[in-house]
Amino acid sequence: MHWKIKASLQKILHFTKIGDKLNHIPATLKKNYHKNVMIYQTHECLRKFDETTLTFTEDSKKTALEIGTGYSLISPVVLYLLGFDKIITVDISNDSSIKTFQKQIQHLENEGFLDKISARGKFCSTEIKEKIQQLQSFQTLEELLQFCHITYIPKYTLEAIENVSTSFDYICSQVVFEHIPPEFLQQLFTKMKVWLTEDGFAVHTINFIDHFANPGFFQDKNISEFNFLKYADKTWNFWAGNDIAYTNRLSYLYYLELCEANNLSVIEFKGENYRTHNPLSETEIHPDVVKKYKSLKSVEDVCKFQRGTLIFKK
Repeated sequence: MHWKIKASLQKILHFTKIGDKLNHIPATLKKNYHKNVMIYQTHECLRKFDETTLTFTEDSKKTALEIGTGYSLISPVVLYLLGFDKIITVDISNDSSIKTFQKQIQHLENEGFLDKISARGKFCSTEIKEKIQQLQSFQTLEELLQFCHITYIPKYTLEAIENVSTSFDYICSQVVFEHIPPEFLQQLFTKMKVWLTEDGFAVHTINFIDHFANPGFFQDKNISEFNFLKYADKTWNFWAGNDIAYTNRLSYLYYLELCEANNLSVIEFKGENYRTHNPLSETEIHPDVVKKYKSLKSVEDVCKFQRGTLIFKK
């Protein structure tokens, strides 16, 4: 399907009260959707945490912030099972429900995941199994959040986060930053410099590609995964400047510049190309894209990676 058709549909959905939920429905129709979400969320949560040297002791009290709850509470629950005593998870909309959680948590009792959680966390496998059995019994979101010491803040602001905590040992996100406008990213990175403890870590996985090229029923197979870099800001905002389709079109270089501007210590950036790589040439990349960066050694560098994980400290 041509990407402009999907863009037009998303523009229409944007004007409805349940547009985001309707946009999400095609993904939920896939076979084993909830099991796959659990596997993906658990794997990615543990993978990111493994990039840190954080450890838990009997007396340790650690606080985590997850940016981008989405439709699943599996990640903050896994953070609880690792041993975090306080977890804040935030999003721009209220999409989590106990019914969705119940469908996903039933798949977590997997020996492989339990062993990985216990190996890096505070609890043994037996304790984790007991906790999961309790989690499976909850009938309300309030019971779940209270049991796991999770504060869920939908439609969040930076001030709302600080009303709960201003100190975090761990801050993480999973393919969320690409959906945040540059102005808010600048504020967020400034805050993370303040919020992180001296021994704390921030680990963020970011997707850098045009989401209209993503696999699925509406995928446009005829465009480069960097197709959106061809267009002026005004043109792209016309097609995708809404809260359903928005991506900021920024590469890994922009996030490294944010770290430098805020004097954050980058431990590592792990870039990857997880599908066929079709970068654009310098002449295909619009000047509006290039001007977002303080300096580029090579314009084509903005197409270097499709996804990456940024790890930094205070």
